[in-house]
Amino acid sequence: MTDQPQNRRKAIVAVSLIVAALSAVAPSSSAAGRDEPVRIRRMASADHVSLIVENRSAYDVTVTLTIRAHNVDVTRIEPETETYAGNSEAEAVRIAPAEAGKRWDYRYRFTWTKGNLHAEHDTEVLYRLPYESGTSHRVTQGYNGRLTHQGQEQYAVDFAMREGTPVCAAREGVVVDCKESSKSGGPRKSYRDLSNYVSIAHADGTIGEYHHLQHNSVLVEVGQRVTAGTVIALSGNTGYSTRPHLHFAVYSAVDGTQLQSHRLTFATRRGTVADPVEGKSYTAK
Repeated sequence: MTDQPQNRRKAIVAVSLIVAALSAVAPSSSAAGRDEPVRIRRMASADHVSLIVENRSAYDVTVTLTIRAHNVDVTRIEPETETYAGNSEAEAVRIAPAEAGKRWDYRYRFTWTKGNLHAEHDTEVLYRLPYESGTSHRVTQGYNGRLTHQGQEQYAVDFAMREGTPVCAAREGVVVDCKESSKSGGPRKSYRDLSNYVSIAHADGTIGEYHHLQHNSVLVEVGQRVTAGTVIALSGNTGYSTRPHLHFAVYSAVDGTQLQSHRLTFATRRGTVADPVEGKSYTAK
């Protein structure tokens, strides 16, 4: 069993302001979500309030920002759903009273997920199997797996691996996120956010995710460029998992709440594999 990777969790903030004049608008920084990788900052000027999307993570995020308002003109600088680059901030919305001197109010809500809305997966890429050359591992759940590989997990692959097995990058890219602090795992959904992982961004905007890694086993750093075949961590049994294994998939964003996984073609010692078969072992080229 595999979790839905922890980085797919959503951040939702709703704030309501009822004001008579712009001078009464809340301060320029919002306390809500202060410690989250993505947050909304409010900035007041003489005639409007700006909502600023702050992405303090190293990876692209896709944000869906919705506004409900009364007696307000809303000007969108960015679309309701848009991708914001890592370590960036951008004005998304300007809000101003529609009729001066009258009560006006607004409420905003946002959700976000890791990934790029505009990514187009390069179907010509041939992926390495995510383990060392010459070694073999059995697929315990493949595409459209009945257990958990449905919906946005449709094209994820689980490989049976003893704890401590070297995990290799399946494609060249840049490490944009990782976690290795968790010591816990188990067959209940309550373990979902306890998976250790490495996230690698690819040239086409997709992100490869390697999950259930062993505690303190990540061997790469955020910002590091890796080539296909680089050992990035050791496999484990952390997070939502019934047995030691590696969960691997490549994702892009659909909107601020949903990702989509992409069908991959793997290079193996016996040729290419476009549909890994559950129960079959594959040897890395």
